[in-house]
Amino acid sequence: MRWPPAFLSMSLRRFLQAALASLFIVGACAAQGTRLDAPKAATLRLVVSVDGDATQAVNVTVELMDALGSGGAMNRKLTDHEGGAIFQTVTGIHRVRITGPDIRDYEGDLEIMPNEMMHLERIRVQSKEGSQQGTQFPINGLVSATRLTIPESARKDFEKGAEAMRQQHWPESRALFESAIQKYPQYDVAYNSLGIVQSHLNDVEASRQAFSKAIEINPAFAEAYRNLARILMADRNYKDAAALLNKSLSTDPLNVWALVTAANAELITHDYDQAIAHARKAHTMPHPGMAGAHIVAALALEAQQHPAEAIAEYRVYLQEDPSGRDAPRARAAIARLTATAPK
Repeated sequence: MRWPPAFLSMSLRRFLQAALASLFIVGACAAQGTRLDAPKAATLRLVVSVDGDATQAVNVTVELMDALGSGGAMNRKLTDHEGGAIFQTVTGIHRVRITGPDIRDYEGDLEIMPNEMMHLERIRVQSKEGSQQGTQFPINGLVSATRLTIPESARKDFEKGAEAMRQQHWPESRALFESAIQKYPQYDVAYNSLGIVQSHLNDVEASRQAFSKAIEINPAFAEAYRNLARILMADRNYKDAAALLNKSLSTDPLNVWALVTAANAELITHDYDQAIAHARKAHTMPHPGMAGAHIVAALALEAQQHPAEAIAEYRVYLQEDPSGRDAPRARAAIARLTATAPK
């Protein structure tokens, strides 16, 4: 039987409150001065395989581009004998184009999260003989139609603004993104970048409006949903933040940050089934620095009166982060649940 929160034991309720008070909520920061991460240097390793994982795509061309599909000769490489290619780049969203004489052309998006110094991305392409007609795109690789008609002058302003943002020249970057938007009002990526800059200039409301406009223009813009959700998490509006994160996951279902942050928000709003599902899905993928997802799952399982499963999640947390800040609470919870388990 699943008891509602009001019937939880006092010890569990105190533990839940204490854990939530200190649990890392990945996207949350102080409501005043909310800032999103500026791009940071990162290493990207791409591993390309053909028709599954058994055959490496050797000597195919991999081109790394920005979110709009702009690249350069320095960002174009051939894969090695293991199907790999390594790029020195920055965090954020990138487009990848893969071409070769024996494969179908591939183009899609990937994201390097702000906390990643090294990102591994595995991409499966199809051989020409085995593929269907047309270029193959992943779910989150679809290009918004609004990005296909950007005037060159607006694109140049955006690229200059992106470079100013990388150098943390926030006022200059804001002016350039605003110029790009003035020249092309449907510039969803420019609105998203403007929102990030506004957050660094401590204008949370302007940041909120920019992300909302990006979503209005492109309802499938997963990154803009995540950025807006960060603001709502900081505002402690967990219900609406969870809704935005779920929308982002509808087009980018394997984004670990969104999965873990959604699980946090759903735990706080007592949507325990969803919290458990998102936390467990995050565990199926590499999730460095996010072992706290298992604390979220454990707390939700405790709330649903599943002590054995909760103990298992606490133990996985301790395996992944034995000296983490929630390790003492995890050990205490295991001892408490073990002591009260039916003999």
